[in-house]
Amino acid sequence: MTSGEGIAPYNAPMPWEQELAARVRRDVELKDFITIRVGGRARCFVEPKTADEVGCLLRALTAEGRPYRVLGGGSNTLPPDGVIDEVVVHPGKMDGFEVCGDRVHVGAGLPTQRLVNQCSAAGLAGVHVLAGVPGQVGGAVAMNAGTHYGEICESVERVSVRLADGSAVELKRDDLSFGYRRSTLPTGAIICGVTLRLHPVEDVQELRRTGGGYLKEKNKAQPTRTWNFGCMFKNPPDESAGRLLDAAGLKGLVRGGARISPIHANFVENVDDAASADVLWLLEQAAQRVLEDSGVRLEREVRTW
Repeated sequence: MTSGEGIAPYNAPMPWEQELAARVRRDVELKDFITIRVGGRARCFVEPKTADEVGCLLRALTAEGRPYRVLGGGSNTLPPDGVIDEVVVHPGKMDGFEVCGDRVHVGAGLPTQRLVNQCSAAGLAGVHVLAGVPGQVGGAVAMNAGTHYGEICESVERVSVRLADGSAVELKRDDLSFGYRRSTLPTGAIICGVTLRLHPVEDVQELRRTGGGYLKEKNKAQPTRTWNFGCMFKNPPDESAGRLLDAAGLKGLVRGGARISPIHANFVENVDDAASADVLWLLEQAAQRVLEDSGVRLEREVRTW
């Protein structure tokens, strides 16, 4: 995101809309792009289809001093209720997939589960550890998505981004300083594509069974059939956020239309037309109760705008 103090709310069409006319939508309900189905209305919502379109957009927005937000698969993003004046950039149309030997080139907007399925079908192991992880590839890289079986950073070779001035940069894995549920991207940069280096296997069916087994485990332990984020909080070192939340008596806690899952305490569900404010209250309440109960300060996975 860029900052834009003193910039008027986005109301009138801007000159760059003529060049990207087919990609620009007005007054878009963000809840349709958020996995927990909450969020307000974006005055301007842009869906670039190529890296060049992203570059064109960022050059224009930066030149205007116009603030923007990037919204990927919406599995770790909590936008506010009401009207969002910042330009929202959604890379969902950038969903290419190309296999080149043991490397796979993918667009940032490719859904993570489609990546898992297509790589498994191609007999390439590595990202199968992400079975059941929601979102899109760009967000998975930015957040270093993973499970207890592995993280996406283990397969990343390089990442193509556009900087805030629109210029193209290729980043190697080490440039991103991957850590637990984080990476380091240049300020204002947008991921456009990712190159993954995977491991060919001879037994494709066994690979599919392994990924399917991971997914079955997830379905048993987590609320995969309701509107929700992924996990709310990161696991503290040598500890489970879910266990701490459960021990603090948070399972089933309700605020408005939102509820902390009775199945897994590290998940918030939208059970009755929840508002973002309901979800945010639960996040804050959960963190405070765990701090009081165990002395552990939880760090959110969910990013709020």
